[in-house]
Amino acid sequence: MSPKVLRQTLTAFLGNARRDTSGVVAVLFAICAVPLLLAVGVGIDFSRLSAARTAAQSAADAAALAAASSRLETETSMKLVADGHATANLRGTNADGSRVTQFAYRPDQREVTLKVSGTIDTTFMALAGIQRLDYEAEARAIRGLNGKTELVLVLDNTWSMSGDKLVALKQSAEELVTTLKQDPDADVKIGVVPYADYVNVGTANRNASWLSVPADYDVTSQRTCVTKTTRSVCTRGAARTCTRVIDGRSETYDCTPSTCRDETVPPYQSCSGGGTTRYRWYGCVGSRTTGTLRLNDTQPSVRYPGYLATSQNCLNPIVPLTSSQSTVTTAIRGMVVNIGNYKPSTYIPAGLIWGLNVLSPGAPFAEGAAYDPANRRPRKVMVLMTDGANTLRFNAADGRHLAPNGNAANQASQIAQTYTDMNAICTYAKQQNIEIFTVAFDISNDPTASAAMRNCATSPAHAFDARDRQSLSDVFKNIALSLQNVRITR
Repeated sequence: MSPKVLRQTLTAFLGNARRDTSGVVAVLFAICAVPLLLAVGVGIDFSRLSAARTAAQSAADAAALAAASSRLETETSMKLVADGHATANLRGTNADGSRVTQFAYRPDQREVTLKVSGTIDTTFMALAGIQRLDYEAEARAIRGLNGKTELVLVLDNTWSMSGDKLVALKQSAEELVTTLKQDPDADVKIGVVPYADYVNVGTANRNASWLSVPADYDVTSQRTCVTKTTRSVCTRGAARTCTRVIDGRSETYDCTPSTCRDETVPPYQSCSGGGTTRYRWYGCVGSRTTGTLRLNDTQPSVRYPGYLATSQNCLNPIVPLTSSQSTVTTAIRGMVVNIGNYKPSTYIPAGLIWGLNVLSPGAPFAEGAAYDPANRRPRKVMVLMTDGANTLRFNAADGRHLAPNGNAANQASQIAQTYTDMNAICTYAKQQNIEIFTVAFDISNDPTASAAMRNCATSPAHAFDARDRQSLSDVFKNIALSLQNVRITR
């Protein structure tokens, strides 16, 4: 029986009962039936209220999820998204006409909260003077990581990154880390691989089973002196400035010519030697030379070569996967592109293979969980960032990464092989269900480098281009949002 018919029946019955004076039974029946019929009518009103509240709750949940899932960051713009989704989900339901009455976004918690409110007109309760019933539904949604995530940041710290570029990278990378660690329930580990011509695996690993480093040594030369009666005297010519390219970055230098001649002078002692040159290991490693092991993480018993040097030539060390936000941010803030006269060039395969090693479950670093064919437990992610093209080649004799040599055709072939190696490592990583995001920073003028970064990414949606400091920041924010899952927390 519909609410309208039931209300008409109840009204008619009450009227008849008042006119019927034929007997006590009829009066008693009327007295008993009235509460029963009123209870049925009130139940129908509350049933309609419950249906409206359920519809409003569904709409509120959908609106909160839509707002939190958007890549917007201002409360005003996010509320517009919520309003639109709420209206669409309420249309044609028992809660049609309801609206979002409260909305808030807390950036520090990455949380959206809102309320959907409305009223229904009563049918039977109106007989008791209650014309309408109010209802509301509240929803909370949070942007955060769902499940276990392992992320490695493979960051370019070559000479071409000096100046404002490095400042922008540090800020953007730290913002990404902060965003992912805001959710207190997030199970996320993050590693950092700064790379240039080589990678620094950390001097504490010198005796690791996966590494082969020769012993430090000193070379002392004997001091010798000879008597000379001539000295070279040079005169600078007209000032001249020349341009050279180091790691894809043009720079000027003084190339003023000089004219020199020997002049006779009183006899004097000219001495040389007598010093000690120290060869030490600063954490620098090259590529494995056996077969194609430079392109994957298999056979960890085959060691990586470590190289000695007379000064620091391998900069910031790797940070293995860690849950410590401060450890990661400290490493990012401390990145440098050179020490002294050392100006490192770009060899992207070095960064990629060590990004893979950080995520892999076995040696060299064992902090990563086992590979999962479904990439769910955990989700493994690599973010590869570079601002330039590969400028070095792999030397099969000793695993070093050297400048190309020979004529122009040979040099082009050697750099092409570097890109082939880069693609092979990316392909292998994706076969292990590692999700790869690529960030090409100001390399649009190099089609080869741009194409290589796009091909390395898991999908076109995973490949980003950044032109300046602001767009780099936006790219890292988009990656953070891509990694987050939005969930209802009400």
